[in-house]
Amino acid sequence: MRCPACENELVIRKVSGVKVEVCQNSCGGLWFHPSQIKKIKRLQPGTGYDFLFCEKVEGVKTYRDSEHPCPNCKTTLLYRHFFSKEDDLEVNQCSKCAGFWVDAGGLAKIILSKKKEKKELIKNYFSVIMNEKIPKMNLANQDIAEAAELIALIFKFLIPPK
Repeated sequence: MRCPACENELVIRKVSGVKVEVCQNSCGGLWFHPSQIKKIKRLQPGTGYDFLFCEKVEGVKTYRDSEHPCPNCKTTLLYRHFFSKEDDLEVNQCSKCAGFWVDAGGLAKIILSKKKEKKELIKNYFSVIMNEKIPKMNLANQDIAEAAELIALIFKFLIPPK
């Protein structure tokens, strides 16, 4: 499969029995197939933290004005649930296969930084996602509300352990 953001070949990585397609040595995005999201439901928050540690290349353009094709279906365009250039964050979903594309580059940068206030930065990052981005989705629409639950689940899976 190819990365929908930078077209790099995705690499399968497995952590705690969950397989995720990772854009390694390029933008660092993550592809979650629906079957793998079901596995996440049974795991503790932070179990997928290691997925954030992959080789990234600075300067890879991941935000484009055009839509991204689904790496799984190839012909279906991903629906953007939310995006923030400021937080280096984008979450998309395929309407056909229901997989999720997550670019959590901002979180990876915080985790890899040597800043003393790292815990506070991580807390703020998750606060933006859980308290600002997800609630602004059209939760009155049942499909979007279900997607919001899955997005929250994915980010709880990725949250750094305390």
